[in-house]
Amino acid sequence: MIRTAFACLLSACALLATAPAQSQVIVHGTRQIFPGDQREITVRVENVGQRASLIQAWTDDGDKQVSPEEASTPFVLRPPVFRLDPGKSQAMRVMFTGADLPQDRESIYWLNVLDIPPTPEADASSTGNFLEFSLRTRIKLIYRPKGLKDVAQAARALTWSLQHDAQGWFLQATNPTPYYVHMSTLALRVQGKDFPSAEPPMIAPLSSQRYPISGLTAAPTGGNVQFSSINDAGGVTAQSVSLPVR
Repeated sequence: MIRTAFACLLSACALLATAPAQSQVIVHGTRQIFPGDQREITVRVENVGQRASLIQAWTDDGDKQVSPEEASTPFVLRPPVFRLDPGKSQAMRVMFTGADLPQDRESIYWLNVLDIPPTPEADASSTGNFLEFSLRTRIKLIYRPKGLKDVAQAARALTWSLQHDAQGWFLQATNPTPYYVHMSTLALRVQGKDFPSAEPPMIAPLSSQRYPISGLTAAPTGGNVQFSSINDAGGVTAQSVSLPVR
């Protein structure tokens, strides 16, 4: 039944993109940090709806299409499958298996919580007048090795440059820190006008990331990078950084 529900979830993605849907099961926290000096953490899941749900939870390494049975990560969840009644919550244990992960930077995985609704009652299913989806919540699970410091300064440590190639203009960010920097918004502001980057991705530790920007047709003589980053608690901080004068 679980495998079938997961397959139905994937096949329903196109419908979910156009039909608003909301899970009655919520995961507390927008991301989970796993400290390297701990063996396990707990994640609270709550049913805020009016019906019971069957919950399946698993982790993946970035491939959101992989099934729970095929996903391979250095984490195990207990319990992986459970019933959650209305108004109740459940603490899930996320346990580290001791894999050999890098100790000079963070590693990122994903925590999935699938809300599987109960089978419709006999009188409802007999008419055929019902439509139900299994809805999945997917949040970041970040392994943070022991000894890393100054995570609050990671976004401020980014350096920026404006560059051009055959595809157009883009901002390039360099991250010298051991942390993932999670972007919310990003734009180049030139003389009061913003040239945005759509859905900017996060930037990995000790790496560079290109962010294409739209609308810019010529090289400006200056400008400011306007961006918002998301911290461990899910809070958003806005920053402005001057670009080097060309």
